[in-house]
Amino acid sequence: MSKRKAAFFDIDGTLFRNSLLVEHFIKLSENGILSNNAWSDEIGPLFEKYQNRLGAYEDYLDKAALVYQKSIVGLDKDVIEKYSKQVIEENKNKVYMVTRKAVEWHRANGDLIFFISGSPDFLVDDFSKFYGATESISTAYVFDENNRFSGKINPMWDGKSKLSAIIDLDKRYNIDLDSSYSYGDTNGDITMFQMVGNPHAINPSFELIDKLFSDEDLRNKAVINIERKDVNYNFRLKDMQVEFKKF
Repeated sequence: MSKRKAAFFDIDGTLFRNSLLVEHFIKLSENGILSNNAWSDEIGPLFEKYQNRLGAYEDYLDKAALVYQKSIVGLDKDVIEKYSKQVIEENKNKVYMVTRKAVEWHRANGDLIFFISGSPDFLVDDFSKFYGATESISTAYVFDENNRFSGKINPMWDGKSKLSAIIDLDKRYNIDLDSSYSYGDTNGDITMFQMVGNPHAINPSFELIDKLFSDEDLRNKAVINIERKDVNYNFRLKDMQVEFKKF
């Protein structure tokens, strides 16, 4: 069987302009399913720091994921999925156009398309179906025998987890990784970049772009995509003589 080309997409901050998990957290709080205190007291300060460029995006999202996981323990699966579908319906088009067009380009070319995300599976599954992904791999939330969230997860937000996911997909789909593509925005996506011949950093964090610069192989093959307003700026790191500074 001949090998096939694939495209691996992170979602939060790469395709979707925010975080599916955060949107679900807010939706549950707004509808009285969760207390507003969890967001305002624990997540709000980190969000404000990030918004004011005084804190890292990853710190805000990592904290949000932990508080969210703790907050929804015991919630019924039907309730979780009800608001999950609302979140997808309201946010499915709030994406970066550069990444959306990449999804469309790969789909038109007949490439395999995989969404690999740290957001919950009940959000990622519906989001990936809307965009016609071949398959999605995400953080699995474990429900007990009464269909209530147990508090246990199988995470998919770090480099090690995403590496394992790509290795498994390669075995099952016989992928030509050298001709394949990956799209990500943070350091958690670095292993996706290392595994393929065509990595694209979408509005990358400082930690990711610093890692790309420090790795000769990645520096030679990585493409940076910056989307601002209605303009997309593309450049290859190997062609640039620029200095990137953290705020």
